[in-house]
Amino acid sequence: MSKKFNLIFFILWVALMFFAILAPSESLPKGIGFFSFIPHFDKFVHAIMFGGFAFLLFGLFFPPKTIAYSSKITILISVCFAVFTEIMQFLLGEYIHRSLEFMDVIADIFGIVLAIGLCVFIVKRKKRDNIWKR
Repeated sequence: MSKKFNLIFFILWVALMFFAILAPSESLPKGIGFFSFIPHFDKFVHAIMFGGFAFLLFGLFFPPKTIAYSSKITILISVCFAVFTEIMQFLLGEYIHRSLEFMDVIADIFGIVLAIGLCVFIVKRKKRDNIWKR
């Protein structure tokens, strides 16, 4: 995936995340159809959103930087963004009827770590496959 396409997709992903995270609670669906039976399904959604954020962000840093650098900076930025969004929900809570939830941050971090693990796996697998093709 080209850096330009990755950047555009990343910006769209962040815009979608802001909409989902800062939308008033009344505007969000109460039951999510088939998934409404899953307890704490919103935590799964948080993990997917922030995992996608980290996955796309990693792609903006790698390959010019090393895997270790890309992983560290992606984790740092992603966790800061996760905490920032929860603080925004707290500060805007009166208007959007949302609140700061510690477990949301934990779910965000879980998604971030899984995404970084997937990125590292893909990069190392790709390098290994390129070695064997020579």
